[in-house]
Amino acid sequence: MDDKTTFEVAKYSIEKIHSYFGPKFNQIIANRIIEYTSENAKKFSYIKTILHKENVLLKDIYFPLALKNAQAQNITIENFNEFLNQHNKVTIIASGGSGKTTFIRKFYIECVTKSYKIPVLFNFRDFNEIEISLKVRKRKISENNIFLAFSDHLIFNKIGYDINILENMFDSGKFIFFLDGYDELDNDIKNIITKDFSDFLTRFPENKYILTTRPFTTGTNLENFTNVYLSGLENSDQIIQFVKKQLFNNDELAEAITDTLKLEANRNYLEILSNPLFLILFMNSYETYPKIPPKKSQFYWQVFDALFEKHETFSKSGYRRPKLSNLSREKFEFILNSFCFGSYFQNLFNFTPLQFESIVRDITKNYKISISVENYLEDLKVAISLIIEDGNLLTFIHRSIQEYFAARYLYNLSEEDKKEFLQKIAQKQSAKGSHTFLIELISELYPYEFKKFYIKEHIDQFYWNNDFKFNSNISLKKLEGRLNDVLDSFKSFKQILFYSEELMLLYNKFINENNFSSSDDLNLIITAKTVEDSQIGTEILILQENKAKFFKLIDNFIKSIDNSNKPLIDFAFKSHY
Repeated sequence: MDDKTTFEVAKYSIEKIHSYFGPKFNQIIANRIIEYTSENAKKFSYIKTILHKENVLLKDIYFPLALKNAQAQNITIENFNEFLNQHNKVTIIASGGSGKTTFIRKFYIECVTKSYKIPVLFNFRDFNEIEISLKVRKRKISENNIFLAFSDHLIFNKIGYDINILENMFDSGKFIFFLDGYDELDNDIKNIITKDFSDFLTRFPENKYILTTRPFTTGTNLENFTNVYLSGLENSDQIIQFVKKQLFNNDELAEAITDTLKLEANRNYLEILSNPLFLILFMNSYETYPKIPPKKSQFYWQVFDALFEKHETFSKSGYRRPKLSNLSREKFEFILNSFCFGSYFQNLFNFTPLQFESIVRDITKNYKISISVENYLEDLKVAISLIIEDGNLLTFIHRSIQEYFAARYLYNLSEEDKKEFLQKIAQKQSAKGSHTFLIELISELYPYEFKKFYIKEHIDQFYWNNDFKFNSNISLKKLEGRLNDVLDSFKSFKQILFYSEELMLLYNKFINENNFSSSDDLNLIITAKTVEDSQIGTEILILQENKAKFFKLIDNFIKSIDNSNKPLIDFAFKSHY
């Protein structure tokens, strides 16, 4: 997008606020809006990916994915303005790696190029860095955390000069707010931010609001929001098209990869490759690993291995340039695992160089590793290309990369520490539901510990946590009022249970062999809006009535794991001297 185009399409903003200010004041603010929106549109028009280390035009690699409603019907956006006119508040739901952030940026550019409202993009994770008042009380709008964050953002960008002017501007209804990554909110502030967001919507109802989140968060149950699901690549043809689109500048590699994907032996892996991120990871490591790994954790290992040993570390003369940190691979990985674990549980999904240095120095001090933090960071940005820098902020090429290395850190823990950690994260997951992908990676990397330590606590927490209120004395009114929360919580619970194929078979067999008594709880099934939700309601009631029996089944399963491993453990620790 060139300067002339951005100026022409952005000047619509003068008319958007004309009636709210005097001519001179209006012109100053309008000029700043033009500059702000056009600069963002130009910025979002370029992108770096793991496949493209230098900026490429978003339009060159953007692949439109299908949007679906709750009934899995396709939603078309052929007429951009019409779509937004029909949906004042939209939640875009998709798993990690599905392209939510890219979709939002494309949406933002569309708003500018098609002269639709004044777009403002804000990341929910930025609230983690803001001092938030946790007192729940009826506030004036000037005390609302959402209002203050948006105002500070716009004042910093010289749009408006104080909160009174911005309150008038928000009243105009001429804004569209994009809020990315609801699932990245710190659990400690999620409730207050959600409440303040609801209050902000009530106060400024004429604006448009589009947010993104992973599934099974409270962001999927916001009042008056339309849930829209960003679909993955839906078939082999789309997967092939996606590969060609990403490798528009490398036809030879694109052809080699597509030929591999067309092989009959690889049809079983098309489901995992329907996630754009995993397909990109496979493409990136293809020259080193042309076979498709069956597990997500193996994707990440292959990507890291290919990046660590990649051919770019060779100069044109054939001389291999050493990494600046000059660390062995074992130490390099250990520091990376430790950093990701520490930063992830501090909710640092983006971080300043100073925050990076502070965490890495603590790690190297505790484990007596001598390194140059500056060189190590440079290796992560240049030689390994896992971290990108935007202004004064650092972030991983994708949040899931951070989750993978955080999961890898558990390898360093003792069995007792693993047990304590997994039980604690099960408690947090049951109450907040924010670590689903991390847990999936853990289930792949440490299947024994996952089944032995995590699952029992996961089930216990799900049934006894007061937030779920599955006790028999729950009132029908409360149960009906919280139907969506109950169903989504159970979907998350079941999803994690199914990370183990053995548990999935055990669960399905139990459901098929047991029933529940007829009761008023049938409303959980009757009020369900879809066949899937009706089936889930049935499963909830079966497990609720037979939970003692189900717990015993799980206990026996865990004991069988211990018994099956005992001979090997005894052998491993038997003295051979």
